[in-house]
Amino acid sequence: MSVQAEVEKHYRHNFVVNLADGSFFGLAMGFASAVTILPLFIANFTDSTILISMIGSIHMIGSQLPQILTVGRVANLERYKSMAGRMTAHERLPFGGLVLLALVSPAMDAGLVVLLCYGLFIWHSLGTGFTSAAYQSMIGKIFPEQRRAMFMGTQMAGYSLLSGLGAVIAGVWLENLPSPYNYALCFFAATLALGVSWFYLTRAREPRHSVAEGGSTDRIPWAHLRQIWQGDANYRRFVLMRILAQFALVALSFLAIHVTRNLGMGEQSVGLLTGLLFFMQIAGALVGGWVGDRAGNRIVLMTGSALMAAAGVMAGLATSHALFVLIYALGGAGSAMLLINISAMTLEFGAPADRPYYISIANTLTAFAALVAPIFAGVIVEQIGYTSMFMMTALAGLATLGVLLLVNDPRRTRTTQA
Repeated sequence: MSVQAEVEKHYRHNFVVNLADGSFFGLAMGFASAVTILPLFIANFTDSTILISMIGSIHMIGSQLPQILTVGRVANLERYKSMAGRMTAHERLPFGGLVLLALVSPAMDAGLVVLLCYGLFIWHSLGTGFTSAAYQSMIGKIFPEQRRAMFMGTQMAGYSLLSGLGAVIAGVWLENLPSPYNYALCFFAATLALGVSWFYLTRAREPRHSVAEGGSTDRIPWAHLRQIWQGDANYRRFVLMRILAQFALVALSFLAIHVTRNLGMGEQSVGLLTGLLFFMQIAGALVGGWVGDRAGNRIVLMTGSALMAAAGVMAGLATSHALFVLIYALGGAGSAMLLINISAMTLEFGAPADRPYYISIANTLTAFAALVAPIFAGVIVEQIGYTSMFMMTALAGLATLGVLLLVNDPRRTRTTQA
């Protein structure tokens, strides 16, 4: 039986188990969010805002940059699942360590608690980075190209729903249980959810594929990476688009601060708007996935870029609280379309044998932009103001749209050439 025939045979099974994997992973991240729960835990042991706020940046660096170190090995695998299953242990086991750390933290030096917490989270982040190339290559292989975006959109919806549920439950525990048992319970629940997620990951059915003879055996095949980068101008434009998109997306990180500090909106209203953002991200992921499979990911990315540009302009000019309902709605839908369909379109470049290389190059280069964008936006806020920062994100959205006009849809190009 051919690889394609096996993919079609196991499509429904793989859809269910990988949806469950992503959803339970989201549940775990809700219980131990790097945006809220972990910073709150660290804040019990240090007053340094830098140490507290660096958690998100550490995860971005750790989850993206190591991919280039594994691409040579991934490209020579006949099946990706085994490596993904082994490597993902490193992004899951650290949460068990956080349970123990939380329980013994009252008897430990505060500085040591922060150091160990950072060490465990760096381990988790690097585990994500070492897993990503193999996992994304597996997803690109076991889902037909014309149905891949819909799966990714549905998986993101499941991830977001259970992540929100986990965050709500964690909030109740943090408020009503004594410390440090409240944090220990959050990390324990995350560990259990990650165990369920890992179980479903191992249930995926991946056919064996042939590996080209004479392929590079280098740990980091620089020559082949350079050949791909220099030989595919369309892919270079796509990566540029991904980089610009990071500057458009950064607007979402500043909306809540702007409306509370500068426009006097109450925390309860901001909470409702965050819920709207969450709902629109789910809707955007599902719609973007459905349209991407049928009309191509490029048109969805263009739509998402336009929505983010509109949200940026409106956020920079708005003085009415009511207008932020529309801003959050546009930002939620636009960000989901960009995130989901960028991932889906990345898997469409190059031959299947070269897919790990295309994934690693794009993710590694985008990681630098994702790290720089919030810093750059923060400097603009401090030096010029929020209006200028939001206008910068709007220009980035328009630039993303402009570059997309120059990017050819790789799926359509292959169909035309065939």
